[in-house]
Amino acid sequence: MYRFLVLAFALVTTQALGQRIGYVDTQLLLKKHPMYVQAQAEVERLNAQWLGEVQSLFDDAEALRGQLEAERVLLTAGMAAEREKSIGVTLDSAKARQLRYFAPEGLLFSKREELIAPIQAQVAAAIREVARRKKLDVVLDKGSNLAVVYANETLDLTNEVLQQLGF
Repeated sequence: MYRFLVLAFALVTTQALGQRIGYVDTQLLLKKHPMYVQAQAEVERLNAQWLGEVQSLFDDAEALRGQLEAERVLLTAGMAAEREKSIGVTLDSAKARQLRYFAPEGLLFSKREELIAPIQAQVAAAIREVARRKKLDVVLDKGSNLAVVYANETLDLTNEVLQQLGF
């Protein structure tokens, strides 16, 4: 509701001041960008690979735990403690790798930024160029969290930005 009020206020203010507005769908622009599709595929590949590595370590720890529980009656206290320690090391390794790959500043985040940020910058530059050419004052993003309740299709710049990008 708050976003709707902000959008309504922005539209009323821009129209009252005689400003020209347009909108684009950045999600559509990115989906049609071949480099973005490749970058997303690479990020998804790495995600699956790293998830597999981490899950394998957790599975190893679980298997070691199951084996320990099955053999516990046959082990001395020292042997059981040694196996517990081994299980702890495996779990710690899995958790450390999970953080290294998937933490907010982890490798997956860094790789996503490395691959996708240049494409987003290219799309933003194309939007600016189309907006300048059409002498627009404001360009809204229909594909973002900002809700556009109604938009006149003549204000949609998405196809022109695709042309500016060469697609």
